[in-house]
Amino acid sequence: MSFDEEEEFDEEFDEEDLDEELDEQDEEEFEDELEEPSIVASTEEPESKTPATKVIAEGKKISVYFMSTIGPGEKKQKLVINTGYSVGDIKETVANLFGLDPADFHLSSSGITMDESSSLRDYNISDGDDILLIPASTAG
Repeated sequence: MSFDEEEEFDEEFDEEDLDEELDEQDEEEFEDELEEPSIVASTEEPESKTPATKVIAEGKKISVYFMSTIGPGEKKQKLVINTGYSVGDIKETVANLFGLDPADFHLSSSGITMDESSSLRDYNISDGDDILLIPASTAG
């Protein structure tokens, strides 16, 4: 491009005018697209997944490892639990943790199958102990 052509181009092409035209077009397009926000208030009470009354069990919190040989491969999960909770309540939590049906397994510690109506403290479980999930068909 020669110097004369550049000068002619500069005269025809005014950058400020182009910017102003684009800004005006953008504003018009955005104004057309924007709608007033609408607020919809729900009159329904949200449904809680937490029980209405919470029973606080007397006991201490300990970390235990739950080991499952149900299904392919051995799985191990660490869980902080209260020793005052019943074995049945803990079994429900562990079933959710491993994606199992609580009726399909029992909890066992030191070779003893735990009774669901007993509390965990009845089995002298200590911090760091292992609790096994054993299939219900083989539990005694």
